[in-house]
Formats: sequence, structure tokens, C-alpha cells
Amino acid sequence: MEAMENSNKTFILLGTFETSYGVRALAVSLLLLTFVVTVTANLLVMVIVAVSTDLHKPMYAFVCNLVVADLIGCSVSLPQQLHILLTGDNRIPRSSCTAQMFWINVFICMECLTLAIMSFDRYVAICHPLHYHAIVTGKRTLLAILTAWGLVTAALAPLTILVTSLTLKGDGRQMPGIFCDYSGFVRLSVGDTRVYETYILAVVVTLYALPLCVIGHTYARIIIECKRTRSSDFKHKAVHTLLTHFFLLSVFFGSLLIAVLVPRLVRDSQSVQARNIRCVAEFVSFILPIANVSIYFFRTKELRKVAKSRLKKMIPKAFSNLRLRKVWATVN
Repeated sequence: MEAMENSNKTFILLGTFETSYGVRALAVSLLLLTFVVTVTANLLVMVIVAVSTDLHKPMYAFVCNLVVADLIGCSVSLPQQLHILLTGDNRIPRSSCTAQMFWINVFICMECLTLAIMSFDRYVAICHPLHYHAIVTGKRTLLAILTAWGLVTAALAPLTILVTSLTLKGDGRQMPGIFCDYSGFVRLSVGDTRVYETYILAVVVTLYALPLCVIGHTYARIIIECKRTRSSDFKHKAVHTLLTHFFLLSVFFGSLLIAVLVPRLVRDSQSVQARNIRCVAEFVSFILPIANVSIYFFRTKELRKVAKSRLKKMIPKAFSNLRLRKVWATVN
């Protein structure tokens, strides 16, 4: 009990913009707009898929899984940065930091695994269309999603428990980035951390490298099938499907590479300019949740069509209810 109280009293400092009030106010406005749009758009997609029986298909189940991961990602990172930019207080309790690093990694790992599952789903749909419904059934879709969540939880929960046992430095508890992460947390600790670093490496290989290999393999198989066939319809369908999935991959891995590589390319990492560059690079990852839903909405005709029809039904009802209220008010 005492250890938990001490843990909650221990504060860790997060990075943020070190600039003028005007720039910080602009950053707050952009982040708040991003948060509201992200949550609204992702919830809207979930509701549309849930109420539309035409969209009760494996592909849209995977899209909803991405949506859930996106909602987790923006909910555990954006509000904290908004608080820091508004108040200037960049402290975060150790317990909150631990929870944040767990959920942020859940978000990233689920994105990676779901994209790998979706790449296999698209491979079966393109290369084996006649056997698609026999291979990708509702039960297997649910099993794949639950397995992904199980793998992520089984990998990250022990790591989080291990990290909570670390003894932090007495001073200089400054996270290099704008949110808590395992490697940054380990660097703030004292003592031998080789076990933790090995575990983190194993998680990276299992939940990042292996899914990327699956994606690469499925892409290669689809490209080979495209070269073998002479059907223009097959090639058109393959290109359309691959482009949608490729856009998702590009945004996901592009934002990760920018967030990871850019700070390491800056020579003077202690200068204000270098810290601001790192913040900007990591802020790029905030566009991922809204980018995913935007890409699928604009690239998927079926989803777009159902969304339009649903909105057309909802808007007239809203206006008719408003008119009835006005009439009722005038009568009374």
C-alpha cells in the first residue's frame, strides 16, 4: 500500500512545445479539433456498421477493430497533451504514466496486427474469391480479432508489471517524448535493465516485425497473381483493394518512422529546437486515428453509400421533429 502511494506521488515530466503563447494556443486549437473530429468520425463509422446489416462482413469487422484501437490511441494521448499545453504543467504521476504507456502500445500493436489480418483477408478476397466465404467465416473473423487482443494483452501486461517494479532516478525524470513509452521509462530507471530491454525487443519482433512480414508476403502473392492473370477486371480489383490498404499502411508506418527516426537524426538533442522538432515529429502520430477512418470512408464505395443513406434518413427526421416542436410551442 505504501509502495503504491509512493508510486502515485512520483511524477514524471513529459515533453511538449517550448515556444510562445500564440504557437501553443494554435497547437491547442489544432489538437482539440483533431480530438473532436477523430472521436466523432470513428464513433460514426462504428454506429453505421453496427446498424447496417449490409455491412456485417469480415472486412468491416476489421475496420471496426481499427476504429476501437484508434479511439484508445487518441483518448490516452491527446487529452494529456491538451492539459499540458493549457496549464503548462507537464508532470504526470507514475501510475498514470504506466497506464498511458500500456494503452498507447495496445493502440499501436492492435493497429499493426489488424493491418496484417486485413492484408490476409484482402489476399483471399482477390486471389481466391470463390472460396472467400468458406475461408473467411464469421467465426474465424471473431477468432482472429480476439486472438489479436489476446496476444497484445499477453505481451504487454507482463511488461507493464515488470516496468512498475523499476526504481526511478531521484532527479532528471524527463521523458524524451510527448507521451510515456517503455524504452523511455527504462532509461529513467537505475540498476540493471537488460531483462527489460530484452523483453521490449521480443515484443517489437513479435508484434511489429512479424505482422510486417505477413503483410509483405500477402502483397507479394497478390502481385504475383496479378502478373500471371490476363484479366483486366482482376487487376483493377486488386489495384483498388491494394491501394486502400497501402494508404493505411503508409500512414501507419510513415507516422511511426517519423516519430522514431526524426528525433534520432537531430544532433543536439538537448537544445530547445531539437526538443520541439521531436514534439512535432511525434505529433504526426495523432493524425493516424482520423486518417484511418478517412481513407476507408473515401476509398470504400459501399461504406460511403450506406453512410449517405443513413444520414439522409436521420436529417429529415431531425428537421421534422424540430418543426413539430415549433408548432407545439406556438399552439401552447
